[in-house]
Amino acid sequence: MFAQPSGQQQTLYRSAFVRNCMVLIVRSHSSLNRDSLDTAEEPHITGELVMGARNLLESANAEPWMDHIEVLDDPPQEIAGRYGKARPRIDIEFVQTMHGRRPRFHVEAKRLYRSDSINEYFGAGGMQMFVGGQYASEWPSAGMVSYVQSEDCSMWLQRMASGFSTRREQLDICKDHANWGAAGWTGDGLDSVQISCHARTASGNGPVEVFHLLLDFAAKDRS
Repeated sequence: MFAQPSGQQQTLYRSAFVRNCMVLIVRSHSSLNRDSLDTAEEPHITGELVMGARNLLESANAEPWMDHIEVLDDPPQEIAGRYGKARPRIDIEFVQTMHGRRPRFHVEAKRLYRSDSINEYFGAGGMQMFVGGQYASEWPSAGMVSYVQSEDCSMWLQRMASGFSTRREQLDICKDHANWGAAGWTGDGLDSVQISCHARTASGNGPVEVFHLLLDFAAKDRS
């Protein structure tokens, strides 16, 4: 009979799983012809990212940890009272393949390409889906990925930080957390990832940490 992992061990396992999922996104992004996607719609870019991630997972050179991850494109989510095509669909879902209940990491993607993109990022179809418990209701962490199609990531990161600080009540920020800050990851292209905490008071699902990653798709000379 196997002993169940402790709470601390489960937290460490979850953290490693989430980081590996973000690494897959970053590596897939680096393999794409990004200039050709500078005006592409979100589903198009997401599909390319998922395809790239699958190629990495199924490569002959895949790293050992990749054997335990599956990635899904636009899968429906099970919500009480929503059936068939009425079910909401998360943009990307990572599944940790293992015996028993399989952990999942949900990622919502948004384009940053015009002045009101910040509203969409934080709005009802963006982060509000995590805050309200429609997405990742059973899990303690989730991800938001931005497809930057104008200006640069540093400029959008500043706008996002400013927009975040003015929406504390709307985003149900955990009372013991600052607006947001660096996730503390280094290497693998994850140095700029930010983290925020949301209480999910209305849904009663407990707090969720959201990891924020910006990916550059703005057209420019990359030579």
